[in-house]
Order: sequence, then structure tokens, then C-alpha cells
Amino acid sequence: MSTYQRKTPLKNDCAIEKALHVISGKWKPAILSTLLQHNLRLKDIQQGLPEASKRALTQQLGEMLNDGLIQKKDFDVYPKRTEYSITPLGSKLVTVFESLTEFGENL
Repeated sequence: MSTYQRKTPLKNDCAIEKALHVISGKWKPAILSTLLQHNLRLKDIQQGLPEASKRALTQQLGEMLNDGLIQKKDFDVYPKRTEYSITPLGSKLVTVFESLTEFGENL
């Protein structure tokens, strides 16, 4: 699976386009809405989204890490344990997701 490449450059002067760019993705809204409630390990995310492949989830998690929406903590235990959580920047999405939920319920 290759990484999606935009055909047109991102308009840095358009805040809405920049915001949509970082939260757009097949699984990102579902992952973010869950991480806004509590921290998760990859296997927990996979259980919540069984139709998503591990590769797709890992890719989207990596993109959100790069965009600063989530953070990853590796625990020094055996077997290896990694947990994903929302960052302060990502937590600003709470009101956005609440508004989107309300909008979706009224459709």
C-alpha cells in the first residue's frame, strides 16, 4: 500500500483545508474519537475497528503522530507495550468532534 500523495498543493493560507488534511483518512476520525476518551494500545484499536487492516491503522497512526495529534509511549516491559494517547493539540478536536456528532445526528 503506497502513501497517498496530494495532486494539488495544500493551501497553507486556508485553516479549514489544513485542519481537514490532518483529520482526513478512512480510520482517523474513529481512532481520534476513541483516543479523545482514553489511551489505547494498537491491539485495542484493532479490536474496535476489526474491518481495518493493521497496516492501514499503523499508517494512519503514524500520520497523526507526525501531525502532532497523538503521541506514542513505549513501556520498558516484556513483551513490548506501546500506548497511544491524545496530545494537547489533538485535544482541541473535542469540540470539533462534538459538533460533527451533533451534525451527523441531525442528518
